[in-house]
Amino acid sequence: MGDKKMRAAVVRGNCDVAIMQVDEPEISAPSEIKIKVISGAICNTTDNKIYATDTPEKDWPNYKFPFIIGHECTGRITELGADVKNFKIGDRVVYWTTRGKAFADYLILDTVKSAVHAINDSVSNDVAAMMEMVIGSARMLFSAEGVPSINKDSNVVIFGLGPAGLIYHRTAKMMGAAKVIGVGRREFRLKKSLEMGADAAFSSDEAGYIEKVISFLGKKPNVIIDATGGDVVKDMIALGAKNTLIIRYGVPPFDWKTREHELTDAGLLLPGPRGVPSARIAAQKCVQWAESGKFGLEKIISHKLPFDQVGRGLDMCRLERDTTSKVIISINE
Repeated sequence: MGDKKMRAAVVRGNCDVAIMQVDEPEISAPSEIKIKVISGAICNTTDNKIYATDTPEKDWPNYKFPFIIGHECTGRITELGADVKNFKIGDRVVYWTTRGKAFADYLILDTVKSAVHAINDSVSNDVAAMMEMVIGSARMLFSAEGVPSINKDSNVVIFGLGPAGLIYHRTAKMMGAAKVIGVGRREFRLKKSLEMGADAAFSSDEAGYIEKVISFLGKKPNVIIDATGGDVVKDMIALGAKNTLIIRYGVPPFDWKTREHELTDAGLLLPGPRGVPSARIAAQKCVQWAESGKFGLEKIISHKLPFDQVGRGLDMCRLERDTTSKVIISINE
C-alpha cells in the first residue's frame, strides 16, 4: 500500500460502524481493475450478519474486526491491470462478486475471479448499485452453458419477499414465466410482491396457503425459489411435484446439505453448481434487461442515504423490515 488514503465504512465492533480514512487499495494482479465507487447497496442478509454480531469471522466473508463492509456497488474504472482488454478507463461496471470492501471510495475487482460487465448510463446509479445482488440471484437460473431454468411454460413460486425475492420476481418475468407467485409474511412485502409483477401473493401464515397457491395456478409449479434464508423445506416438498426445480438462494441458518436428501427423495430437482461461469451469463442478460428499461427494479428501493448514514441504513434493514426493502448508499455521486 502507498501513502494515498480514502474514506471507507469500517465496522469496528458489534453494530459499530464509522467512516474512516484507510489506505487506498492498489492493483496487484494483471487481471484486476480499480474502480471509484459511485453508489453502494446494503445487503439485508450478509452485511447485517457481519455488522450485528460479536463474531463476524464466522460468516461470509469471514473477516475479523475491523473491516470494510459492503459487497454491492457500482463505480467507474480508474485503472486497468496489464491483461485487461475488454474494458476502458471511465467505464461504469457492475459485477458478481467481491469479498466485502465495497463501501469505500475505491474498490479492486478481479476480472478473472469475478463476473464483471460494463453498464451504460441509461441505468440509474441506484439500480446499478443493486446489480451485484441481481446478478448473484440470476446466476442461479442459468447453467454454465447459458441454459435458462425458466421459460414461457414455467409457473414460478418464490418464497421470501425481501430484495432477493423481489429481484427474482423481475428475472422470472423477463425470462417469460407464465405465472409468478410470491409467498411471504409481512404485509408491506406482500404488497411489494404485487408491485413487482406477481400474479398473486400469499401469506405463509395463512392456513391452507399451499392449497390456495396450487388452486390459483391450476397445477403444481415447475420452479420453486427459496429466497428466505429460512427452513421452508417441508413447504417446498408439499408444494412441489416430481421434477419441480428447486432454486436455493441465500445463506440459511441451517446446513442445506443435511436437507438436500429430503428434496431429492420427494422427486424434486436440484441444479448443479452456479458459480462465476453462470454469473457471467447472468450479468450479460441482466445488463441487457436493465438497459432495455423494462427490468423494473426501481420499486425495490425504499431508501437512499448519504455515506455518513451507512450505520442508519444497516439498522433499518435489520430492525425496520415492515418499511424497508433495499437501501442505497450514495458514496461519490
